[in-house]
Amino acid sequence: MSVDGSDPASLLGGTEVPVHRVDPLGVLESRYRSMSEALALAGRHDHGAGPSLPDPEELTALPGAEPLIALLEVARLADSGEWDDVVVDCPGAAGWREMVATPSSIVGYLERIWPRHARVVASTGADMRAAVLVAVVDRIVDAASSVEAMLGDGSRTSAVVVTTPTPRVLDATRDLLAVTSFHGVAVARVIANSVLPDLGGAVPTSVLGTHPAVYWTARIRAEHVSALDAFAATTGDLRIDVVSTHPTEPVGFDALGAVSDQMNGQVGDGYGSAILPALVTRVRRESGSGLDTVYQMEVPLPFVEADTVAVGRVEDDVIVSAQGSRRRLRLASVLRRCVVTGAGFDDGVLTVSFAPDPALWPENLQGSTDG
Repeated sequence: MSVDGSDPASLLGGTEVPVHRVDPLGVLESRYRSMSEALALAGRHDHGAGPSLPDPEELTALPGAEPLIALLEVARLADSGEWDDVVVDCPGAAGWREMVATPSSIVGYLERIWPRHARVVASTGADMRAAVLVAVVDRIVDAASSVEAMLGDGSRTSAVVVTTPTPRVLDATRDLLAVTSFHGVAVARVIANSVLPDLGGAVPTSVLGTHPAVYWTARIRAEHVSALDAFAATTGDLRIDVVSTHPTEPVGFDALGAVSDQMNGQVGDGYGSAILPALVTRVRRESGSGLDTVYQMEVPLPFVEADTVAVGRVEDDVIVSAQGSRRRLRLASVLRRCVVTGAGFDDGVLTVSFAPDPALWPENLQGSTDG
C-alpha cells in the first residue's frame, strides 16, 4: 500500500496483487464529519459566543492529522487478518520524519494539555458538549497510542531503508536510521540501490583500444564501493544489501523477482547482517540504598551525534532531543519519585541519573535497600 500518493501497482505490470492507496485527507474528512456531528448533537449552551468548528468540506490540512490517519489505515489493514504481510511505501526522509514522530507527539501533547484525570472530571459534569469532547479526545489518544504500539512492536513492524551509494546520500541515510530507531521503529535492513556492477572481464575494446567510458564506469564503481565501505564502517553489524543498477526500470513479477534474488544474495563482503532495534530504555539501580540510592535510566541512541543530544524533565516524563528530533519518554514508576541529578552521553547511550526525592519517597523505604 502507498501512503505518499504514488501508485506502486504500476511496477507490478498488471499482476493481480491487492494495492491500496490511502487518501489521508478523504479519511480525515470522513472521521471529522462524525466528530462534528456528535458535537452538534450535544447542543450549544453559549448562545453562539464560543468557537465553532469548520465544515468538513473546508478542511485543507490539520498538522499531524494526515500522517496519523495514514498509519491508522495501515494498522486497520494489518489487523484485518486478510493478508500475511502489509508492505507500506512510505514518503521520503522529510515526510517519514514527520510520520514516525506524529503518534507519540499527539499523545504527549494531549496528555500534557488536558490530562486524562482532568478529562474524567470534565466528563462527569452536566455539560454534554464537554462529555462528547472528552470522548473525542480519548478516541484520538487511544488511536495514536495504538499506532505507536504497532510501530514499536518489533515482532510486527520493521522498516527497510532504501538509499543510493553516494557519500552525501549515505550520510543522510545514517541520520535517518538514527531518527527511525529513536522513534521506536526497528530497521530490518538497508538496501543500497543502483550500485554500478563490477564488469569484471567484460570490458569492450577495439583496435583503437579501451573506450574512455570504461574508465568513467570503473571510477563510478569505485566511488560506490568506497562510499558503501565507509558507511558500513559506521553502522556496525547492520544488514546492508546491494542491488545493481539496471538499464531499464524493473516492471512485473519476473523483473522484480530478479531484483529480489540479487538483493537477497548480495550482502556485501564485510557488511553486517543484524537489524537495528527500536529504542528501549533500561532502568537500573547503580548504587546505594534508601535515600542514598542512585538510579540510572539508559536510553540507547545509535548513530546519534553527541552535540545533538539534550534531555530535560517535565513532571513524569523526560524529553529527549536527538538528531533534530524530540521524543517524550514516560518515566518508570520508581523514577517518578526521584529528582534528576545528572546526565551524560557516551558510546551511543544517554544515561540519566536519579536520586530519591525525600518529599515523595515512602518513609518505610527511606532507610531500605529496596526502591
